[in-house]
Amino acid sequence: MNEFIVKLRILARAEMTLFKSDAKRRSNDLVLTLVSVGCIFVGLVFVNMGVFYRLTESAIESQAAFILAVANFALAVLPFLMRRRAKPTNEEQMVREIREMAAEEISKDIADIVDDVAAVGDGIKNLKSGIQSFTSAGNGVGGGALGAIGPVLPVVIDLLKKGRK
Repeated sequence: MNEFIVKLRILARAEMTLFKSDAKRRSNDLVLTLVSVGCIFVGLVFVNMGVFYRLTESAIESQAAFILAVANFALAVLPFLMRRRAKPTNEEQMVREIREMAAEEISKDIADIVDDVAAVGDGIKNLKSGIQSFTSAGNGVGGGALGAIGPVLPVVIDLLKKGRK
């Protein structure tokens, strides 16, 4: 298989692996965020209940509601702390390095191809200028060098025909 195609496949697989890993991390972050937001809402409900019981002079229920509110707010902070500690694994770092190496190799191959195409273009320009110089060179009589050999050409053709017989 072509080496360039192998490099492209390696790059594509590395990208897919990193995409899956990133999607998994984002989904975990979303779940942790939803848990935190849920705990905050439940904590707010308990704060409201504590204020309500305080206004109705039910001290025991009020204290219980405030304790539950503080506990829910503390629980809301834990998922955010867990999210901050989540770092890329060693495998992800390795895949990122492989992706970077493959991308670098592919860019080198593309640069080589561009150089080869430029060299072919220069060769075609040189050939074109050589043909133009051949057809326009000489003393200017009869179309240059091609015009100068024009009268000799029929004699050469006749000699070649006689040489075959």
